Amino acid sequence: MSAVNPTQVTGLIVDEFIRYAQAHLSTVSGVINTISLYQVGPVPTPLPGIITWSGYTVTPSQPSSQPTEDDFPAKENQSEDDKQESALITNETENGVTEEQMDKEIRRKGFAEEEEDEVEEVKFSEGKPFVSGFRGGGGFTAGFSGAVTVDLGALDLSADWVTLSSKFVGKNEGFAQKATWDVNAYRLGFGSDKIIGADGKIRDVVVGDVTSVDAALKMLQYELSVSYKSRLVGTGATKISEATFNSLNNKQKAALISYVYNVGSLRPGIAEAIRNGNLASAAQQIQAGPVTAGGQTLAGLVRRRAEEATLFSSA
Repeated sequence: MSAVNPTQVTGLIVDEFIRYAQAHLSTVSGVINTISLYQVGPVPTPLPGIITWSGYTVTPSQPSSQPTEDDFPAKENQSEDDKQESALITNETENGVTEEQMDKEIRRKGFAEEEEDEVEEVKFSEGKPFVSGFRGGGGFTAGFSGAVTVDLGALDLSADWVTLSSKFVGKNEGFAQKATWDVNAYRLGFGSDKIIGADGKIRDVVVGDVTSVDAALKMLQYELSVSYKSRLVGTGATKISEATFNSLNNKQKAALISYVYNVGSLRPGIAEAIRNGNLASAAQQIQAGPVTAGGQTLAGLVRRRAEEATLFSSA
């Protein structure tokens, strides 16, 4: 087992502790001193006894798969270096859609190109597919020049693009439990102006609304696979075709979705490079920007562009 890198994500620390405990408990051993009944005559006689034991035979608890606020930075606590000024779209997600319809759309649009894979129902209340797309998994450092070091170690790079993009976007945007006015609408969760109401249907966020990480992730996955994918896939200078999108791997799709979520659309040069199969050029343009807001270079945007470029360049 490797040491846990310094982190403020308590869920990762607890999960690693459980793994260490599971490994250790299988190696422990001991002796139990007893008073046992022995048949040494016509009447059982109590005498000292010794029982040796080794290993921990009771199944230990498994690492939690339920997403919590510890897994995402709190938006209200973001520093100036964390700010990324994402393009905040309004009313692009239709009201009145039920949770069942949301699940079907996520599967239909998010996984349509993976016809050979059997996709189970997305059960967010059970923390899935959260654990397969966030905790664990490997990472790597960006191969691009510059002072920004990219570490995607908290992401499972084998996850599907909807899962991967939602975790990637979530960690960059930060989580807000309570509704606050942000630019042009009340927003919560990971920046959405929509919420799943008490009747199980999508509606506008209003003052006083609160949400959970579980519900916010579901809303985010729906919006990424429907509204934001529509901003990426189609016709026009800033879009790529469905066939081109499907030809990309899940990491490339997730990187582009994150870029569109933050910027609003691809830049024409990025879209053209992808359409022409020049993925190296596309990655360089993704890292190039935008990294400014209000005339100021934002460290958070510099880091995000480097992360997106690295994710896009992965095999």
